[in-house]
Amino acid sequence: GRVIREAAASHLALAGSHAPVFTVQDVVVQESGTLEVVAHNLAGDSKTEVFLAQATLADVAGWLAEWHGRSWTVFVDFPAHGAPSPWDRLRGPSRPRRPDSL
Repeated sequence: GRVIREAAASHLALAGSHAPVFTVQDVVVQESGTLEVVAHNLAGDSKTEVFLAQATLADVAGWLAEWHGRSWTVFVDFPAHGAPSPWDRLRGPSRPRRPDSL
């Protein structure tokens, strides 16, 4: 129930879908406990947003979809870990994927 509803409401794009790609370049925990997220789009533009400490990947994806402005879903790439999916919670703990397995 709940996991499926969360996945359906997520701004994270599913593998094989058409959606813009953003790279999260850096996440910094500030002294205040907030998270500063730096992301880039494929054009090379960057934006920084501050999130509460309890922010989730879904929150970051929502911010990126809003930044894009024309897509409900986005791919979020983390250079060291690849692009997560809204179904990852059903698969268990995530593991970094090798580029040849994408």
